[in-house]
Amino acid sequence: MDYSVRGTRRHLNASQATGTKLLFPEHVTQSGLCATCTQCGQCEVGLKSKTGQTLFPQPFGAGQFGAEKRAPGLEDIQIIPELYGDEIFFNTVKTETVLGGFEVSVPIAIAAMGSTKVAHTKGEALAVGAARAGIPMVIGENVIATYGKEGLKERIQPYLDNYSGKGAVIVQANKHDMAMNAFELAKEYGAHGIEVKIGQGAKQGLGGEIRFEGEEQAKKYEELGYHIEKNPDGSFQRHASPGSLSDDQLRNVLLKYSELDLPIWVKTGIGRGVIRLANTLETIKQEQGVNIACFTVDGLGGGTGMSPWLIMNETSIPSIAFLAALEKELSFDVLIAGGINNGLDAAKAMMLGASGVSMGRAFLIAAGSMKEEGVVNFVNALKTELKMVATILKQRELSGIRNKKSNLFALSKEAAEMFGIPYKPSEVL
Repeated sequence: MDYSVRGTRRHLNASQATGTKLLFPEHVTQSGLCATCTQCGQCEVGLKSKTGQTLFPQPFGAGQFGAEKRAPGLEDIQIIPELYGDEIFFNTVKTETVLGGFEVSVPIAIAAMGSTKVAHTKGEALAVGAARAGIPMVIGENVIATYGKEGLKERIQPYLDNYSGKGAVIVQANKHDMAMNAFELAKEYGAHGIEVKIGQGAKQGLGGEIRFEGEEQAKKYEELGYHIEKNPDGSFQRHASPGSLSDDQLRNVLLKYSELDLPIWVKTGIGRGVIRLANTLETIKQEQGVNIACFTVDGLGGGTGMSPWLIMNETSIPSIAFLAALEKELSFDVLIAGGINNGLDAAKAMMLGASGVSMGRAFLIAAGSMKEEGVVNFVNALKTELKMVATILKQRELSGIRNKKSNLFALSKEAAEMFGIPYKPSEVL
């Protein structure tokens, strides 16, 4: 029987991701409850009534998940080719550039993935593949707390062993990581840069989570400052501190870690205040001389294996909306993350003003398919797609497609308003 609910922006009260069902999916009220309810207990309301907990996607920690709610996105934008201009064969387009302070083969990065089992078990394949492909890779939060200092080193070293001058391995840190000297260790272990984590689109305002077994582990994490909750089945949830943000606190953090003399990246989820944050980073860079090299903005459409299902779906907006709201050009690169998994998506983001894009789940799939070779192959495919877009825009270098808003067309008025591009043919033809 098909338990899906059709015609909605996303699931309502039932989803394969959470293992919940509707007894009568053909007859559903606006709230998502069956029009005729028999109290079968299979839906989200029923499962919450049994557990007393908000629902996470399953299998928790072993799979990867993304928001499924529909909103105007990159698929609602069409690229309008240029008819006039010199003949260009796509294979001659140059994709090499500088991104976040590093030479790269193409402006695409592997997004931060930290202590989750699904990310850590693929850590070596991701590192080797990214290094061979010449793209940056960010190691995410909570690795030291979960796997120790050696665990962090084991994530960095495979990248360095395969590094040939393009790309970079970046180490991200949250409040707990910083207290465990993650950035100092990153430099000691040879990382090329660091990333200050302020938030992410899938669970902006919440800390990172994992599920684990054992009282001893729970005690260890509590002593490190994490919040621990015990589940009805006897397992535990570990929640990292969501942290706080103020201009002064941010300035102090960036000044402190600028002493490591490494390019600094900053990662956040899109939310109210993101433009202020970007402007504050610009001020700190200009006035204090901090080497802020890259700002990653994450949003609706992306995901993580550890986000509460409703939070992932019902908060945030697509990250590319940040580009439409940005009031002035920034002196550091901007990476867009969240729901991007092909070269055409990346091209559209760049045409809207992004320096490049960051992808997470897509690279996990690539690494899961053919290990490091899968990562290399995936990057090569993305590179070809980006070259093709550059060709139809008559650009000999990929960097030439940036800010080509005049070659974008919205398929709906809603998309036009969200991303600041035209939706009338007379405005683009």
